Amino acid sequence: MKILSSQRSRFLSVPVLAVCAALMLPPVGSAMAADPPGNNGTIKIDGRPFDTHPDNQPHVGCAFQLDFYGYDQGNFYADVRFTVHPPTGQAVVLRTDRVFVGEDAAGGGTDLDAARTYNLSSALRSFTPHPKQGYHIKVEVTAPHSIGADTKYKVFWVESCGYPS
Repeated sequence: MKILSSQRSRFLSVPVLAVCAALMLPPVGSAMAADPPGNNGTIKIDGRPFDTHPDNQPHVGCAFQLDFYGYDQGNFYADVRFTVHPPTGQAVVLRTDRVFVGEDAAGGGTDLDAARTYNLSSALRSFTPHPKQGYHIKVEVTAPHSIGADTKYKVFWVESCGYPS
Protein backbone atom coordinates (compact mmCIF):
# COMPACT_ATOMS: atom_id res chain seq x y z
CA MET A 1 0.00 0.00 0.00
CA LYS A 2 1.40 3.33 -1.04
CA ILE A 3 1.23 6.26 1.43
CA LEU A 4 0.29 9.54 -0.19
CA SER A 5 2.56 12.55 0.23
CA SER A 6 0.16 14.45 2.56
CA GLN A 7 -0.40 11.32 4.68
CA ARG A 8 3.38 10.77 4.94
CA SER A 9 3.97 14.33 6.14
CA ARG A 10 1.24 13.99 8.80
CA PHE A 11 2.65 10.60 9.83
CA LEU A 12 6.18 12.06 10.25
CA SER A 13 5.06 15.33 11.91
CA VAL A 14 3.99 13.65 15.18
CA PRO A 15 7.46 12.29 16.12
CA VAL A 16 9.16 15.50 14.97
CA LEU A 17 6.87 17.62 17.20
CA ALA A 18 7.50 15.30 20.17
CA VAL A 19 11.28 15.64 19.77
CA CYS A 20 11.03 19.43 19.50
CA ALA A 21 8.88 19.62 22.64
CA ALA A 22 11.34 17.45 24.58
CA LEU A 23 14.24 19.69 23.57
CA MET A 24 12.44 22.74 24.95
CA LEU A 25 12.06 21.23 28.46
CA PRO A 26 14.77 22.03 31.03
CA PRO A 27 17.03 19.15 32.11
CA VAL A 28 15.71 17.27 35.15
CA GLY A 29 18.48 18.44 37.49
CA SER A 30 18.58 22.04 36.27
CA ALA A 31 18.14 25.10 38.48
CA MET A 32 15.00 26.00 36.55
CA ALA A 33 13.38 22.71 37.57
CA ALA A 34 14.33 23.36 41.24
CA ASP A 35 13.02 26.95 41.22
CA PRO A 36 9.46 26.99 39.88
CA PRO A 37 7.66 30.35 40.20
CA GLY A 38 5.65 31.20 43.30
CA ASN A 39 5.81 30.58 47.02
CA ASN A 40 7.22 27.06 47.01
CA GLY A 41 8.63 27.25 50.50
CA THR A 42 7.92 24.91 53.34
CA ILE A 43 8.31 25.11 57.10
CA LYS A 44 9.56 22.46 59.53
CA ILE A 45 9.57 22.22 63.32
CA ASP A 46 13.02 21.34 64.67
CA GLY A 47 13.64 20.12 68.22
CA ARG A 48 16.97 20.01 70.05
CA PRO A 49 19.64 19.37 69.04
CA PHE A 50 19.02 21.85 66.22
CA ASP A 51 20.18 20.82 62.76
CA THR A 52 19.77 21.77 59.10
CA HIS A 53 18.04 18.57 57.98
CA PRO A 54 14.56 19.13 56.55
CA ASP A 55 12.84 16.77 58.95
CA ASN A 56 9.75 17.70 60.91
CA GLN A 57 9.63 16.88 64.62
CA PRO A 58 6.04 17.12 65.89
CA HIS A 59 6.99 16.77 69.61
CA VAL A 60 9.47 19.39 70.85
CA GLY A 61 10.40 21.13 74.09
CA CYS A 62 9.51 24.72 74.95
CA ALA A 63 12.58 25.86 73.00
CA PHE A 64 12.54 24.81 69.34
CA GLN A 65 13.39 26.11 65.90
CA LEU A 66 11.16 26.93 62.98
CA ASP A 67 13.05 26.19 59.75
CA PHE A 68 12.19 27.73 56.36
CA TYR A 69 13.11 25.79 53.21
CA GLY A 70 12.87 26.51 49.48
CA TYR A 71 11.64 30.11 49.46
CA ASP A 72 12.28 32.42 46.51
CA GLN A 73 15.10 34.96 46.37
CA GLY A 74 14.26 38.61 46.91
CA ASN A 75 13.22 41.07 49.56
CA PHE A 76 10.82 38.50 51.06
CA TYR A 77 9.80 38.17 54.69
CA ALA A 78 7.57 35.62 56.38
CA ASP A 79 5.18 36.65 59.15
CA VAL A 80 4.95 34.04 61.93
CA ARG A 81 2.12 33.59 64.42
CA PHE A 82 1.70 30.93 67.11
CA THR A 83 -1.64 29.98 68.66
CA VAL A 84 -2.63 27.32 71.15
CA HIS A 85 -4.80 24.74 69.43
CA PRO A 86 -7.49 22.48 70.94
CA PRO A 87 -7.38 20.68 73.33
CA THR A 88 -5.00 23.27 74.84
CA GLY A 89 -7.21 26.23 73.92
CA GLN A 90 -7.74 28.77 71.18
CA ALA A 91 -5.67 31.90 71.68
CA VAL A 92 -2.75 33.67 70.08
CA VAL A 93 0.41 33.21 72.17
CA LEU A 94 2.89 35.04 69.90
CA ARG A 95 1.35 37.69 67.65
CA THR A 96 3.78 38.24 64.82
CA ASP A 97 7.42 37.73 64.17
CA ARG A 98 9.03 38.67 60.81
CA VAL A 99 11.70 36.43 59.36
CA PHE A 100 13.75 37.20 56.22
CA VAL A 101 13.42 34.19 53.87
CA GLY A 102 14.66 35.60 50.51
CA GLU A 103 18.37 34.89 50.93
CA ASP A 104 18.85 32.81 47.79
CA ALA A 105 16.99 31.25 44.88
CA ALA A 106 14.58 28.47 45.79
CA GLY A 107 16.58 25.27 45.79
CA GLY A 108 13.84 22.85 46.74
CA GLY A 109 12.93 21.14 49.98
CA THR A 110 16.50 20.88 51.30
CA ASP A 111 17.49 24.53 50.74
CA LEU A 112 17.52 26.10 54.23
CA ASP A 113 16.66 29.80 53.88
CA ALA A 114 16.18 30.73 57.52
CA ALA A 115 15.90 29.28 61.01
CA ARG A 116 14.45 31.06 64.03
CA THR A 117 14.55 29.80 67.61
CA TYR A 118 11.48 30.26 69.76
CA ASN A 119 10.85 29.63 73.45
CA LEU A 120 7.15 29.57 74.33
CA SER A 121 7.58 28.79 78.03
CA SER A 122 6.39 32.19 79.31
CA ALA A 123 3.59 32.39 76.69
CA LEU A 124 2.22 28.98 77.72
CA ARG A 125 2.33 29.51 81.49
CA SER A 126 -1.40 30.26 81.77
CA PHE A 127 -2.53 27.18 79.77
CA THR A 128 -3.03 23.63 81.03
CA PRO A 129 -1.01 21.02 79.12
CA HIS A 130 -2.44 17.71 78.01
CA PRO A 131 -1.25 15.13 80.61
CA LYS A 132 0.62 13.01 78.04
CA GLN A 133 1.26 15.27 75.04
CA GLY A 134 1.85 18.76 76.45
CA TYR A 135 0.63 21.90 74.68
CA HIS A 136 -0.98 21.69 71.24
CA ILE A 137 0.38 24.55 69.11
CA LYS A 138 -0.41 25.81 65.62
CA VAL A 139 2.07 27.94 63.69
CA GLU A 140 0.92 30.04 60.75
CA VAL A 141 3.51 31.44 58.35
CA THR A 142 2.47 33.98 55.71
CA ALA A 143 4.98 34.73 52.97
CA PRO A 144 3.51 36.95 50.22
CA HIS A 145 4.45 36.99 46.51
CA SER A 146 3.21 33.54 45.71
CA ILE A 147 1.44 31.87 42.89
CA GLY A 148 -1.01 29.92 44.99
CA ALA A 149 -1.25 29.82 48.78
CA ASP A 150 0.65 32.49 50.73
CA THR A 151 0.15 30.73 54.07
CA LYS A 152 1.71 27.56 55.48
CA TYR A 153 0.54 25.82 58.67
CA LYS A 154 1.94 23.24 61.08
CA VAL A 155 0.32 21.80 64.18
CA PHE A 156 2.64 20.23 66.75
CA TRP A 157 3.06 19.47 70.46
CA VAL A 158 5.27 21.34 72.91
CA GLU A 159 6.08 19.08 75.84
CA SER A 160 5.55 20.31 79.36
CA CYS A 161 7.80 23.26 80.13
CA GLY A 162 8.53 22.13 83.68
CA TYR A 163 6.14 24.40 85.55
CA PRO A 164 5.33 23.33 89.09
CA SER A 165 1.84 21.79 89.33
